[in-house]
Amino acid sequence: MERTPETDPALRTGGAAPAWTQLPQLNGARAGTEVLFATDEWFAVAGNLNKEDPAVFDPNAFDAEGKLMDGWETRRKRTAGHDWCLMKLGLEGVIRGIEADTSYFTGNQVPRVSIQAANLSTPLPLPPWNAKPRKGTKASDEEVAAANACGTDKWTTIVPMSPLKPGYFDTCKHYFLVRDEERYTHIRVNYWPDGGVARLRVFGEVKKDWSAVATSGLVDLAATENGGLGLMASNSHYGRPQNLLGAGRGVNMGDGWETARNPNRPPEFKVDKNGMMELPGNDWCIIQLGVPGKVEKVEIDTIHFKGNYPESCMLESCSAPKASRLTFEPEQQTWTPLLPRTRLGPNALVTFDASSGVIPSTAPITHVRFTTYPDGGVSRLRLWGKPEPRSRM
Repeated sequence: MERTPETDPALRTGGAAPAWTQLPQLNGARAGTEVLFATDEWFAVAGNLNKEDPAVFDPNAFDAEGKLMDGWETRRKRTAGHDWCLMKLGLEGVIRGIEADTSYFTGNQVPRVSIQAANLSTPLPLPPWNAKPRKGTKASDEEVAAANACGTDKWTTIVPMSPLKPGYFDTCKHYFLVRDEERYTHIRVNYWPDGGVARLRVFGEVKKDWSAVATSGLVDLAATENGGLGLMASNSHYGRPQNLLGAGRGVNMGDGWETARNPNRPPEFKVDKNGMMELPGNDWCIIQLGVPGKVEKVEIDTIHFKGNYPESCMLESCSAPKASRLTFEPEQQTWTPLLPRTRLGPNALVTFDASSGVIPSTAPITHVRFTTYPDGGVSRLRLWGKPEPRSRM
């Protein structure tokens, strides 16, 4: 029987955000997601679905095509069929869930949506889509014919046709659990029949084909693009651990892992004989490497954290190759030092290697525990090393 919102609670909308929304976002502008085709982009282009920032709304913003909306909005359909678009994910992997956000589309939202996916090893035979401005246009007959010839309507359905609610504050978020272990590279978003959606967020686990990657030099074993996961943390009040593993340097303080101030901090801080703060506690997070390997160099970046950086940090490592994202238990592991407690500074990128504190792992590791003292924010954590050869098979 086909899964529907009526028969499967996992497809119903509303409520708190599911745990899988803490996984990496496989689509997004920064991840490099490409729109390959869209039937219609009259009011707003399909690429807006991939914006990382929340949708915005200006009630007085209009142009020649009509009301300016921050999302992908097609015209009111007056011909046979329905609207749809094709995207190449910026990060390839196993999709665990999809969030559809209809923010501000309160009378023009898509009434129903479905999503299909495929794992493609070669590019689709389509003409370049962003070679010219697309807003205020629809696909030509030739472009539609070329897209139809790719057979994307036969791709695997990962979200069946499901209703969307208007984009008011309490109804705009729609969460769809995906039960599929396939690795996907492309998605097809179907509007039934037309309208607008503000954002589409595809969450999952990056699965990189290491057999196709030359790894003669050092690789950031923990990077999101290489499959790194922020598994858990003592506190993620202002930013989650996954941000530590993102591409490039952080864009602002929100693009990092930042904890709340320890409410049990003493009225007055003291330091020990080594000049380190004597503290009642600390914060920590667990990072799962995208591929097991031997770490040789560490980078810690506190850019933008000028008055709220940690005083110091420590890194420990372990090997748990049989543990999955859902079964890893940090208290059951044997942790070994990778970087002893070391001072950090504000708004700075610092590199550590064997000559400056890092204890190179002699055997491949799979996880690290990153501890900050006493609390605060870090923008990026890079763990440079050599992947275990067996991981590339």
